[in-house]
Amino acid sequence: MTLTIAETKHQLARTPHMLRGLVGALPGAWLEVTEGPGTWSPMRVLRHMSWCEIDDWIPRARVILEHQDRVAFTAFDRDGGEARYAGWTGSAMLDEFARLRAANLQTLDDLHMGDQHLDLPGTHPQLGPVTMRQLLSTWVCHDFAHITQISRTLARQYRDAVGPWREFLSVLKPEA
Repeated sequence: MTLTIAETKHQLARTPHMLRGLVGALPGAWLEVTEGPGTWSPMRVLRHMSWCEIDDWIPRARVILEHQDRVAFTAFDRDGGEARYAGWTGSAMLDEFARLRAANLQTLDDLHMGDQHLDLPGTHPQLGPVTMRQLLSTWVCHDFAHITQISRTLARQYRDAVGPWREFLSVLKPEA
């Protein structure tokens, strides 16, 4: 599949709806479940994804458009959302993410990027050379990764309850 700006925006626009469908009606306790020590709850994922909307994707796209690979991206604080959104409810986080994503999709429109911009070079502080195409592809994949993470975390709360069917449910296996 070849990435286009239009396809990227289409995929990114779906994520707030998918997240709301996954966790929007859950009781608060379900938003705090994890897969075990050192793993993230659905709420922590929502905080992280919202923080990415502020401090990751669009700022990096702007660096590529304005400076290409002459200026490296600023390092991203994966945990920045924890402090910013401490105490927020699940509903408020879903609303915030939807608001931030809508604003970022509007910014993508306002940047007037076309497919000709996809091969512009950038510099990641740890990974080195990257392109706009890779940045935008990663944004979409990042959404899918966290949607999968939330789904897996929720499913694993039923690990023991499913009994012998566990062997047929890949989401409950350690390598999933």
